[in-house]
Amino acid sequence: MERGLKANTSKKRTYSLFRQGCMYYQALPNMPEARLRPLIERFAQLVCEQLVFREAFGLL
Repeated sequence: MERGLKANTSKKRTYSLFRQGCMYYQALPNMPEARLRPLIERFAQLVCEQLVFREAFGLL
């Protein structure tokens, strides 16, 4: 997904991972379903892998 954030002539990352996250977060309300679903599914997977979140939100 990083390809959409950088110039196609650049061979390395042009934005930090934090900056990329901020850009994706800002784009969420207008993002098409096809691009939004993989982002949300991966985020949910990463959150579920963290013990602290499983304990805090396990009942939900």
